[in-house]
Amino acid sequence: MDDADILKHYKKYGNTNLITESGLGCNRQIYAIGDSHSIFFHNSMKIYEHWGFGGKIPLTMFTLLANGIDLINVGNILGNGHESGNVKAGDFVLFYYGYNDTQKNIKQYNSEEPEKFIQKMVCDYVTYIHTISRRVNVNPIVVCVYPLPIKTTSLYIKGSAEERTLYTQLMNKYLKIETDKQNVQYLDIYNIISHNGYINELYSDDLIHLDYTNLSLRNLIEGEIYKLIYELYPIT
Repeated sequence: MDDADILKHYKKYGNTNLITESGLGCNRQIYAIGDSHSIFFHNSMKIYEHWGFGGKIPLTMFTLLANGIDLINVGNILGNGHESGNVKAGDFVLFYYGYNDTQKNIKQYNSEEPEKFIQKMVCDYVTYIHTISRRVNVNPIVVCVYPLPIKTTSLYIKGSAEERTLYTQLMNKYLKIETDKQNVQYLDIYNIISHNGYINELYSDDLIHLDYTNLSLRNLIEGEIYKLIYELYPIT
């Protein structure tokens, strides 16, 4: 499609993700899989958004470890228009997990020893991502846990802002440690999108998620993702 066709398509359907193409060699594509923060790539021309709406795939780090994920068949499982594409060998997968754990579950189920629980869960999570990615020959990129939401109504938040900030800091601390240890790529954009520990209001239209219609922000974040890919895979 040329620019005019793309614009026509976008005006009609509102989702350019339907015609996404990474531009990487050997038809390798990029998928963002996991919780609702993967929605940011809904309009991306380069990265496929595969949000597990309705719990069709795990939405928390805890449930991912408990139930696993059929990575190669994620598109079949989701089966929702632009989300119907399946990951294949050679593709890159961004894993969005940990946010719901920090905002809801850790306070409710593991508030007595949160650091001990988080350290073990993150270690198990990165190990699992590394293992399944090698099994199906995809290239994993673990994404940092995003800052606290400004809006908290209807989110079933558990814990004070101070507690959830601590959980998020611990998550990202151990994600960095474990991805370094296990040689897994880590996308850390926390400082880019946060303001005083909360999602930056300038980048969010719902005060929870990044605004997927913000083209300059998407170009910035996609630039960070491609930088990771090209650093590790300079021949792509």
